[in-house]
Amino acid sequence: MAGHGIAYVEVYAKDKQRTAQYLVSALGFACVADSVAPGRSSLLLRHGAASLVVTSGPATWGFLDAHGDGIADIALHCTDVTTTAERALRAGAREVGSARGNPILAGAGGMTHTLLPAGHTRSGRPGGHRWARLPQSPGRTAPVARLEGVTTGVGATNLQECVRLYEEGFGLTPRRPRGDSAPERTPRAVELAGPQGGMTLTFAASEPAAGLRHGASPQPTATDRAEQRLTFRADDIARAARELQEAGVEFRPPVPSGQTAGHHTRPHLVGTSEHLGDTLLVELARHGGDPDAFGDDELQALYQAVGRHRLATR
Repeated sequence: MAGHGIAYVEVYAKDKQRTAQYLVSALGFACVADSVAPGRSSLLLRHGAASLVVTSGPATWGFLDAHGDGIADIALHCTDVTTTAERALRAGAREVGSARGNPILAGAGGMTHTLLPAGHTRSGRPGGHRWARLPQSPGRTAPVARLEGVTTGVGATNLQECVRLYEEGFGLTPRRPRGDSAPERTPRAVELAGPQGGMTLTFAASEPAAGLRHGASPQPTATDRAEQRLTFRADDIARAARELQEAGVEFRPPVPSGQTAGHHTRPHLVGTSEHLGDTLLVELARHGGDPDAFGDDELQALYQAVGRHRLATR
């Protein structure tokens, strides 16, 4: 298996300082380093073992115009970068550049993937950047336990073709389709992970699949603004939801598991914040235990309780 899993997630933002500060203050990330390169500057955030890079600058403007603030690159670490790149190109990916000698391939949903050697994390910082360490101060207690993964919509592209590209090309393994356990139903979202575990990548189809030529790389239109989510696990999801609401997250009414709304329907809470833009959302799921044991009634009661807390604190 050439691919190991997700090394880090890179978010393009109109204002990296504002976005990073919100992730630190509201979700308990630590800002540990910065990097400056021609056309861009980045901040490295950490949440447990997960690394998130927030980048702004002229090099990001094309993506921001087409997609808004969101996940632009998911770096993958590989046992053999050359082999992974060759497999991905055969599966339909396109090479679009390189970063410090590491190939960058276009994938699905408007994202790219920087391929990094598996040992790049020995320094404790993602490869492909020149990092300068930032002074640290005691952080607040995070309302969430960990950053579990990311979800991105793929618009009208073929979900199964996306899954094939990432399984055959990048070596990620599909897990069970979220929210669609009946075999006769077409999955609306599929979660993938590397053989070494770590963060997950979920693709969600928001429209009926249009069908693509086998081997074609699924690409969005220039005006595609599909939603993306940062998925967090919380030991106490009610407390986490209340704290995030106080930090400016507006939670949406939960969708019953029998209804699809373009994304997976396993019980979760999804919210938006003006600090993260219109297309980058926060998703909360319960940490530990059987995730499916937390059903529609419990989720609806939680949403109502969070709403009552908001009214009481106004």
